[in-house]
Amino acid sequence: MNNVHVHIPYRYLDTYLSVILDNHCNIELFVPASVLDNPPLTKLVEVKKALNNGTSLTWHAPFMDLSPGGVDEKIRQVTVDRIKQAVKEALPFNPRLIIIHPGYDDYRFNGEVDKWLKNSLKTWREVLDNYPNTNFAIENVFENRPDTLERLIKEMNSERFRYCFDCGHFNVFSKIPLKEWLERVGNYISEVHLHDNHGKEDEHLGLGEGNFDFDTLFKFLRNINRQPIFTLEAHTKEGVLRSIEYLQKR
Repeated sequence: MNNVHVHIPYRYLDTYLSVILDNHCNIELFVPASVLDNPPLTKLVEVKKALNNGTSLTWHAPFMDLSPGGVDEKIRQVTVDRIKQAVKEALPFNPRLIIIHPGYDDYRFNGEVDKWLKNSLKTWREVLDNYPNTNFAIENVFENRPDTLERLIKEMNSERFRYCFDCGHFNVFSKIPLKEWLERVGNYISEVHLHDNHGKEDEHLGLGEGNFDFDTLFKFLRNINRQPIFTLEAHTKEGVLRSIEYLQKR
């Protein structure tokens, strides 16, 4: 399970970090804005110990209320500042990747992709310029097609700005088949968020407990000879353990 991470919010470190490490998995740590604003982050001492023992780390940046492609310049700049704060906190842990949300949906931007893209490029270029040795991956959330993600990644044109495919979000929001989605943006994948649902709500179930087509996903990754980071995002201990078992069988 060397390439498998388990997503864990900061507030659950005391409860679940030992479970993750006992199952020989790595960590994807989510530190929300409310925690970033209240140092010192004492629980990170235990994460540092795990890293010193060979565990690897990815880091999920805050996303609530943020708008990287925001038309309101003040809102966009607050977003940049928050993301920079998160990256600065992550740097001492040498994360393999920092996961970020694009902040686009058709309802909020009324389909004005060009405005969103222009401001997104300004945001992410500033972040990458400030942290030249850090890798980022943009995650699909509410997108019903991969068009905006594809345009953003191509325009960024950086090996340090890749794609995190979230299979649960795809299963709820996509209006196109999985194979078509992967053919569009699959070659940019550096991380996959693995969780399941029944296609109606973002349930964050264990793998195999919903109806996402994992066979097609894994076949695609094998065919392009791609081994991304796999991050388990089930929201219960039991779901994570079932997901680990699911992966081991495959």
